[in-house]
Amino acid sequence: MQSAAYLSAAKLPVLSNTCMLLFSLVCRAAPAADAGRVIAIEMGDYRFQPDTIELRAGVPVRLELTNTDGFTPHNLTLRDAAGKLDLDIDIAAGSSHTIDLVAPVSGTYTFYCNKKLPFMKSHRDRGMEGSLLVVPEKPQ
Repeated sequence: MQSAAYLSAAKLPVLSNTCMLLFSLVCRAAPAADAGRVIAIEMGDYRFQPDTIELRAGVPVRLELTNTDGFTPHNLTLRDAAGKLDLDIDIAAGSSHTIDLVAPVSGTYTFYCNKKLPFMKSHRDRGMEGSLLVVPEKPQ
């Protein structure tokens, strides 16, 4: 079987042209600076996916947090006084939560899960943390 990379456009059905158009539109979707951006974050298996998020300072985004674990509760904690960030959101196993976020100060911030069972490593110690990169707001 030939890979898609070796098929010529003439051999593909008309539907492929529609797919190519949709693909090009998706690739040109709203840049990170646009307000109204939605970032889906999955929490599970002691990890965040994605574990690195980039956004522009002062631009609102919506975070859709989903705990994919069937039993383990998780949390998203993001606290930095200099960055004017103070989030501490618990997400029960198998649940979701949506929050709106505006990061006013550019910089790199660490978010993590603060959950811990007695006599066990914390979720953060098991690697459940990520980075929020806030770039300066685009000049007008």
